[in-house]
Amino acid sequence: MSSALPLRSVLLTLLCTFGVLLVLAAPAVTGAAAAVFLLFAASVQTVLLTSPLLLLYGLHATGQRRGRASPLLAAAVHVTALFTLLFLLANYKLQQMFGFYFNYFVLNLLLTPGGVEAMGVSTSTNVTLALLVLGLAALLLISVRLLPLERLLPRRRWRLLPLFSVLLLTQALWYAWSEFRYERSILATADRLIWYVPVTAGSLLERAGFTSQRPEQDASELAGTSGSIDYPAAPTAALERPLNIVWLVAESWRADSLTPQIMPQTTAFAAQARNFREHYSGGNGTRMGMFSQFYGLYGSYWFDFLNARRQPLLMELLRNNGYAMKGWTSSRFSYPEFDQTIFAGFAPEQLHSDTDGAGWERDRRNVTRMLDFIEHAEAPFFSFMFFESAHANYYFPEDSVIAPDYIGDFNYLTVGIEQEIERIRARYLNAVHHLDSQLARVFDTLQAQGLLESTIVVVTGDHGEEFMENGRWGHNSTFSQEQIRVPLLVHVPGQAAGAVARMTSHLDLPATVLAALGVELDPASYSYGSDLLSPQYDRDYTVASDWHGNTLITPEVKMVFSKKGAALDDGTTNLHDEPVVLASVDGAYRDALGLFARELSRFYH
Repeated sequence: MSSALPLRSVLLTLLCTFGVLLVLAAPAVTGAAAAVFLLFAASVQTVLLTSPLLLLYGLHATGQRRGRASPLLAAAVHVTALFTLLFLLANYKLQQMFGFYFNYFVLNLLLTPGGVEAMGVSTSTNVTLALLVLGLAALLLISVRLLPLERLLPRRRWRLLPLFSVLLLTQALWYAWSEFRYERSILATADRLIWYVPVTAGSLLERAGFTSQRPEQDASELAGTSGSIDYPAAPTAALERPLNIVWLVAESWRADSLTPQIMPQTTAFAAQARNFREHYSGGNGTRMGMFSQFYGLYGSYWFDFLNARRQPLLMELLRNNGYAMKGWTSSRFSYPEFDQTIFAGFAPEQLHSDTDGAGWERDRRNVTRMLDFIEHAEAPFFSFMFFESAHANYYFPEDSVIAPDYIGDFNYLTVGIEQEIERIRARYLNAVHHLDSQLARVFDTLQAQGLLESTIVVVTGDHGEEFMENGRWGHNSTFSQEQIRVPLLVHVPGQAAGAVARMTSHLDLPATVLAALGVELDPASYSYGSDLLSPQYDRDYTVASDWHGNTLITPEVKMVFSKKGAALDDGTTNLHDEPVVLASVDGAYRDALGLFARELSRFYH
C-alpha cells in the first residue's frame, strides 16, 4: 500500500467535511459578515469533526517516520475516513428530512430496543444503505489512488497549527459577542453547523460595561429544570366510581384528519363523546406526548422521572384499587422507555408488544388481543393500546386505500420529500383510514357488550404530523400546529356528548380521569392540568415540549424556550405559525409567561 494513500484519505475527508458544512449552513447565511463567519467556523468545525481521523493518521505517520509503518493503522485510517463520510451523509439527510443533526435523541433511538423499528425503516431503505456503504467505500478507494491530494498541502505544514489556532479563537470570540448582542445572522449560521459548540461570555461582558441586546422573551431557564422530584404518592382511599378505563393512543394522529371522509366511524363515535377540537399534545414527539397525558406534567420532567423509575399517580391509584391492568403496543414499551416511566408498575406479563410485520397488521392483532381481554376481564379494568398504523412509513392494506395516488416504495434515503410530499400525504390518509377501522372495532365491542355505561374511553394521538406546511415533514422537529395538534375524544358515563371549541391540553387528562373516578384531589397537587369536564374549566395557556425544552402556547403567541438558547431563533409565532413581533401583540401573554415561569419548578424540591 502506497505511503501516500492514508494521507489522501485524510485530505479527501477534510475537503468533503468542509464542503458539506458549507452546503448545510449556507441557507442560514444572510450578509457578508455571516458568510465570513461561516468560512472561519466551518474550517474549525472540519478539524474538530475529523479529529479521530487526524489522531489515527498522526499515529500512522509517526510510525512511518520511525521506520515502523503499521498496515493495520493505515487500514484504520481508511475505515475511519469512510465512517466519517457516512456520518456526514447521515447528518445531511437528517437535516433535509427532519431539520436537526445527529444528537442524543438519535443516539437514544439507535441504542434503545425498538428505536429503529419505531422509525418504520423499509427493506428498500436497508438495501439502499448497504449499497451506499459499498459504493462510498469503492469511491473512496478509487479517489485516494487517483487523486494526488497531498500536493494541496503547503511545504511548511507546521504553519497550519497556528492558522487553526487563530481561526478557533476568532470564531469563538465572534460567536460570544454575537450571542451577547443577539446578532441573529451569526447565531443562525452557527446553528446550522454540525455539533457546533457555542462559546458565551455574557457575564464577563456585562461586568465590562457592555449592554446585552437579548430579546424580552428570551429565557433559557424556561426550557425546564432538573433535580429531586417532589411528586405525591397515590392516596389509599377507595375510588368513589371505579369505572373501567379504555385508553387508546394513535401514533402521529393529527387533528385535521378526524373527518367523516377519512375517519367515518371514529367521527360517528365522536358524536357520542366529548370532542375537544382545539386540543394540544404535550409534545411534538411520542416521548413527551405520552408523558404529558399520563402525568399531566411538562415534558421537561421526563428525564428525572425516568431516572427515578416513577410511575404516574393515576396508575398507582388504579393498582392500589385492584384494577386488572394490561397494555398493548404495536411498537415497543422499551422505546421510548415507557416500561420505566408510565408503565413502571406493570409486570412484564401485563405489557404486550407486537413488532412482527407491517404496522397495520400489528394493530389488527393487538386489537383482537385487547378485545379478548376486555370481554373476559372482571371489572374494574384498565386497558391501554398504542396504534402504529399512522406512523411513517404509514401502514395500510389495499382495502383501506382512499387516496390512490400514494407513493409506493417509501425509501428514506432516496425519496425527495418536497417533490413527493403530496403522495406521502396520500399514504398517511390511507393509514389513518385503516386506523379508523381498528378504533371502530373497539367502539363496537364496548357498545355490544354494554360497557359504555361503565367505561371511561379516551381516544387521542401522541402528537401530530407535518407535511411541509411549515417547511418540515414528520414530527419531533418544530412546534408547528400540525406537529402538536391532535384529536381528543373523551367518553365518561353520565356526561353529555358535545363538541368543545376552546384550548385544551394533554396536561388535563389525568385530572379529568381522576375526577370521573370520584377522586377528590386538587389537580394542582399532582399536575398542571384541570378537569376538562368541569363547568369551571378554563385554560389561558398550555405547554408543549421536546428534548431541548418547553414551548409556551397562548391564544396570542407561541414562544419557544430551549436549552440550546432562544437566540438561535426567536421562535415567536401566532397560532397560524406566522412570525409575530411581541411589541405588536396584546399584552395578555405576559400574565401567562409570568405564571409559567413561576410554576415551572413546582414539582421539584
